[in-house]
Order: sequence, then structure tokens, then C-alpha cells
Amino acid sequence: MSLEQPLPTNNGVERHSNIDDTSYQNNLPPPINNNQYPYNLYKNNNISSTSQSSQDSAKSNENLFRDLNNSLPSPPKNYHTYPQTTKLHPSRDLDSEEINRNPVEPEKKGFFRNKKRVYGCICCGLIILIIIIMIPITIKIIAPSIAQGAVAGSKLSFSSAKLTQLTEDDFMMSVSGEVTGTGPLKATIQVPDGVQVSWNQLLIGQLPLDTITAQPFSGAKIESSQKFKILNKTAFAEFNKFMLKEREFTWHLEGIASVEAAGLNLHGIVLSKDVTMGGMQNFPSVRIDNFNAPAEHPDGGIEIEINSTLGNPSPIDVELGDLVFDVEYLGHIVGEVGATGVTLVSGDNKLDLKGRLIPQNSTDALAAVGDLFSKFITGQNATTSVIAKSVRPNNESPPISWLQSAFEGTELSVVLQGGKDLKVINSVDINALDLQFTNENPYTPMASSSSLTAGFSIPFGFPLVMKQISQQITMFDGDQELASLGSPFTAATGDSKSGKIETSFAPTPFKVAEGSEAAFDDFSKRLTLEKSVSLKMKGVANSIAMTPVGEVEIQGIEFEVQTTLSGIQGLQTKPAVVNSLVVTGGTTENMLIDLSVSLFNPSNVKISMGDVVFDLLFQDQPMGKVIMQNLVLDRGDNNVNVTAQFGPKGDEANKAGRELLDNFIIGKSNTVGIKGSTQSTPIASLQKALAALELTTTMPGLNTQKPIIEQARFAIGLNTLFDSKGTASIDAFNPFDTTIKFLKIQSSIQVQNDVIGNIDQDLSADPVVIPSGKTITTKDFDLNLKITGTAIKSLFDSLAGNLKTDITATIGVAIGDFVTEIDYSQNEVPTSLGKGAGQ
Repeated sequence: MSLEQPLPTNNGVERHSNIDDTSYQNNLPPPINNNQYPYNLYKNNNISSTSQSSQDSAKSNENLFRDLNNSLPSPPKNYHTYPQTTKLHPSRDLDSEEINRNPVEPEKKGFFRNKKRVYGCICCGLIILIIIIMIPITIKIIAPSIAQGAVAGSKLSFSSAKLTQLTEDDFMMSVSGEVTGTGPLKATIQVPDGVQVSWNQLLIGQLPLDTITAQPFSGAKIESSQKFKILNKTAFAEFNKFMLKEREFTWHLEGIASVEAAGLNLHGIVLSKDVTMGGMQNFPSVRIDNFNAPAEHPDGGIEIEINSTLGNPSPIDVELGDLVFDVEYLGHIVGEVGATGVTLVSGDNKLDLKGRLIPQNSTDALAAVGDLFSKFITGQNATTSVIAKSVRPNNESPPISWLQSAFEGTELSVVLQGGKDLKVINSVDINALDLQFTNENPYTPMASSSSLTAGFSIPFGFPLVMKQISQQITMFDGDQELASLGSPFTAATGDSKSGKIETSFAPTPFKVAEGSEAAFDDFSKRLTLEKSVSLKMKGVANSIAMTPVGEVEIQGIEFEVQTTLSGIQGLQTKPAVVNSLVVTGGTTENMLIDLSVSLFNPSNVKISMGDVVFDLLFQDQPMGKVIMQNLVLDRGDNNVNVTAQFGPKGDEANKAGRELLDNFIIGKSNTVGIKGSTQSTPIASLQKALAALELTTTMPGLNTQKPIIEQARFAIGLNTLFDSKGTASIDAFNPFDTTIKFLKIQSSIQVQNDVIGNIDQDLSADPVVIPSGKTITTKDFDLNLKITGTAIKSLFDSLAGNLKTDITATIGVAIGDFVTEIDYSQNEVPTSLGKGAGQ
């Protein structure tokens, strides 16, 4: 029968035969001995024979090959042999060794040549077989695995991306990047269906990829522009929010690729890559390059223009369109701005924003707007929040939902830098300054102003109307700090169009700086004497103004200006005029005279200086004092009530004083001087100023409707011819506003320059008292007549009532308690002859 069964293996290779076992065995030669293995390869079938000497082994081998040649029958044509080996001798062919167990004839040389050919054929066959087996394995299994490994081992990166033509469902995405690590072979990679893009394990879209041609060891550059299809708008919006805020993001790309390399087209290669790109980090670098508020907005509020730079740290460009933002400051939405046609690029982006500050109703919101303006005007930075409100391709298109969802609420921190070197207040004119000094606080007078004008300009074009203003001012005389004052909010008028503020301030302490007392004394002196005095004013003003957004308070407006105060010029720009003079009484030391004096103050400074005392001079001799009680030297004309204390001391002074008084009584004007001294005031800060004050004025003579001697009378007796004695009396009028007393009288009575009599009467024991404004007839004075022809004629004339006499007298008077002598003369005094007062 025909059997097909495996033969014993040789190193794992099975042997098979389809030969009929019986016929085969019949063709074998009979066994030589009783050994069960008829083809003994060794003479002695003993394992130990393998350890014979090399000589015995060579001899045995020679016998072996000879026996095989002589005794081995030729196998049938359909018999196949397979080499067998042993574990100990893998190079030995057991089949050959079993053919003949008996010694054989020596091997012929042609056998070796035939066996080499057999081995060569076998090896070539095996190689061809292996190649035939491995080529499909390589094509079907190994090459795809290698390609998959190469794709998996490669690295895909995007260096930049640009998103344009945004719609609800897709957009164009242009990317630049590279593929590296693709291996030593040139390969062409295609992803026919594109890749699915996921983020944070959320599928967001599908992106076609252009064919990638990778060069050996260098990979490939990517420049692709394809339409990105959005598969999940909600997830895509969340991704965009993340991209806007975070430092980086990672996309996972998944797709099936085909690879062409080394002449092979391989399909079904899985492409699975993570691509990381930089996020926008909430735009950490945003700055305002220029801020302007040029006008009132047509829709209400204040129009604003902002030129800004927005830094995008991401390599992603996005075509956004029209943007609208809310502007928030101190928790209040104070404005809204927008930009059109915006394409956000990597790096710096110039955005020109326009919008408005919106009108406000609440106190807190108005305070926020005021603080924003205050910081800008005073050069301070203000940190605002710009909150994304809407984005749309253009003004006529509706928002794209996923972009709007991502963009809306994005909050950027933007610093509005304060204005540089802004000079809001450029001048201050003190039209009126009131200073009120007291002895208790000589270097802290109270200051106020009924009129102060400031020139100002704001760095904006919107209308602004001033309502109130407050100030904190420090004044400098040169570079030395002089004094400071602070005024609370006071009503103000003016607007940005005129550039003027008119205001005032209520009395407030004008504090002389510590250590600057002497400088203030000098300032006071110069203000008193000079035409003008310049001061440097530095300070801070706060204003409440009406604007198109409401009434706001702008704080901290710093200023430094020069201002000029008009000086008093020694009160000499116009002469001091005594309008009236009234003798009101006297003390034991002085006669008291009340005067009304006109003084002109050319300064814009009004000074209240309390009681002031000046020296009264006549012919450079001190006549007494001029007292100005509670003197208030106002701007312009002043009618000052003055009390003169007339009481000269010393011979020269008395002489000059007597002349002054005589001239006064007879109605003659006199030039007198008024001079200050350090004793003019107890207020230390004014002493130097008043000591420098010196002026002259004309003191008018006594102006009265009636003469002091209205009429004179003589009385003579029988003995007059013998003793020349008579009496005389006068009708005396008191022109003063106080009672006067005649204490003594020495007079000479003349007619046509001839003395006809004399009176020398001491009245101190019984003074003649004349009330103010009254006329009295004195008692009889002793008269000493000179009997001459003129005297006799005068007596006859007096009888007819035609006598006119000239009386010259020295009268000792008491005006109040002040006692002095008056040299008085009066001509053409009506004189009659009659009875005296005592007759």
C-alpha cells in the first residue's frame, strides 16, 4: 500500500514519502549481520567510537564513503531524501550513514563534486523559497507595520495658523508647519478623508490635509489651506474660550492615511497625532497709545477715541470682523467702544477703537468717571477692564454663534496711562485778596477772596462747565516757601470753551511756613511799598463740573503758576485827604481830634490790621499820634476815621504845635506828615511794613460859620480919664464839638494899628466856660486903656456903633482836660461902648 506519513524529523523538518514500503524493502540488500539497523554507518555501533583518535576517524570515514559507493543501491525515482542530523553532530547526515553499515570501498572523487552540486541546489532552492515566502509577508505585513511605525514615530507641528472666512459651519484654516522623524525613505503621505480634530476629548471638527511629501531624514514642510468643518459648535466655542485665555492648547488629530514609499502603496495607516500650539493668554500685553475725548457724542455722553496696541502671543491669526467692548471701571460700566474690520494677527495688533462714555445716573458711577478723568489729568495710570460684548463679520451680518459665545465676556485688563505733562491750570489771577490779621495769630491771618480767575484748559474737546472748585495752595516768594492755604468747595463759573474759571473762597487760615516768618515780614513790606509783588503758587485743585455724562468731580489737578499782587505803593498814588476835622475833647496829655481821611489803596489786597498808630508830624516835629482803630484798608478809596492825639512835647515841638493849632483855629490849612513805626501795631507780621509807611496830607483849618469873637464891648467910668481903667467883654463862640474853657486871656485891641487897650486876665479860678456850638458873653475883663487921640475917637465911634477893632490875643484854654495856649487874632470885630456883663 501507499503510505504518506511523516518520517523522523531533522531539526524540526518532517520527512514524507509516497513510496510503497514493501517494494522498497524488497529492493534493499539483505542485512550482513543480525543488527537491527542494517545500515550502520560505523563499524562498531558503539557511541564510544566517536571518541576515537583523529586517525581512526579519518579511516572510518574513508571506509564509510567506499561502502556507500559499492553497496548503496540507487533509490527509486520517486524517493525523496531529507537530511537528518543529530544533536551532537548537526552537520552529519544520518540517512547517508544508515545506508550501509558495512565497510565500503574508497570514495571516488566524483562523488564530492556531485554532493556539492546537490547542496548548492538545495541552498538555492531554500533561498528562492524564502524569498517567495517573505515578499508577500513583507508587502502585506512587514511594510505596513514599518510604515505605521514611521507615521507613529513622526512628529507633526504647526508653527502658525490663520483662520479666515468664518461662518457658522466652517472657516478656512491656513497652517504652516512641518513633519519630522519620518525615517530614511522618501514618502508621500495622503489623508484622503482628512483628520478629525478633538480637544479635551471633545470632537470639534474635521480638517482636510494636503499631501505631505517627506524627504529622507528631513521630513516635510507643511503649507496648507483647507476648510475646517465644525462638527460641534458648543464644544468648538468652549475650545475658543480656552484658547483665548490659556497659554497653550493641544489638538488631537485622528485619520487614515496612505503612504507611498520605496515603490509600495500602503493603505490604512492610522494617523494619530497631538498638535500643541500657543494660546492667546487673555492678551497679557494691551496698552493704550493714545486717548482722546474730542466732543459730545450724538447719542449722548462723551465721544472717545482710543488708539491701542494688543499683543497676541499666539501664532494664530483670526479674521474677526467688527468688535464691540464694554469699558468697566471701579465696578461700573462707564463706556463702550468698538473697532471694525479686525484681523487678529500674531504679535502686536493696532486697534483703533471709537465709542463713547455713556451718561450716568448713580452717584457711584459718576464718581468712577470722575476718578478716571482725575487719574488721566493728573498723570496717574488707571486700570480698566475691557469686556468683549459682540463680534460679527461686519455691521450687516449677524454674529457667528460659536465665535460670539467664545468672545463674549472675555475680559482684558487695560491700563489707561495718565496724561504726560498736562497743564490744566495755566494761570491764576487773584483779583481780590483779603487778609485779616490778629495779634493772637500774627503769622496765620485769615485769607479770603471774592474774585479769583484761573485760566484752564482740558486735554479734551467735550464741553465742561465748572460748578464748584476747591484748592490747596502753597505760595512761594522766589524759591522760599512762604505760606499755604486751603479752601473748601466754593461756587465757580466758567467753561472749557472760554477757558476761564471765576471763583472765590471763604476765609481760611493763611499759614506762614515755619521758619519763613522773616520772609513774610519782607513780603508784607514789599506789598506795602511796591507797585506789585510776584508770587509762585503751587497747589492742587478739585473741581465739580457738569459734563455730557453728568456732574463729575475731578480731583488732584496740580498747578504751578506765577501770580502778581498789586502793591499798596505806600498809599501815595493819590494824596490822603482830610475830609473833616472835629476837636472832640482832650485828656491831660492830648487834645483829641476826630478826622475823616480819604486814603486810596491801589492794591488788590484788602488788609484788616486792627488798631494802627502813626506819628503825627508838623515841620518834622512830633505833634502826637494818629490812631486808626480797627483799620481795614480796602481796595480803592477808603474813608478812614482817624483820631489825632495832639500833644507836642518839648520846646521845638510845642512851638511847632502852637503854630499848627493857631493856623487851624484861624482856618489856615497845614501840611502834616503821618509816619509809621515798629510800634504802629502789636502784630509782628505787620510791624516792618507799617514802619516803612510814610505819607503827607493837608490838614484844613477850622471852618466855622461864625467867628469865635462875634462882638466886643467897652465899658468906662468917671475915673477912666484918671486911671485909664475900664472893662471889656466879648461874645465868644465855641466852634468845637466839646466844651472849652478860657483860663487866661492876654489881648491887644487895636484900631487902625493903634493899640487902644490891653487885657491881661487870669481866669483859672473862674474860667469862662463855653459849651460846644454856643455863643456866650463873657464876664468883664479888666481893660487898660491908652488915652490917645485914637482911643478917644474910638470911644466916640463906639457910641455910634461904628467901631471896628482888631483883637490879638493869647488865650489859655482847656479843651476837655487838655490845657494849651492859643494865639488868636481877629480883625474887624464889631465893638460897642456900653455896660459890661457885670453892670
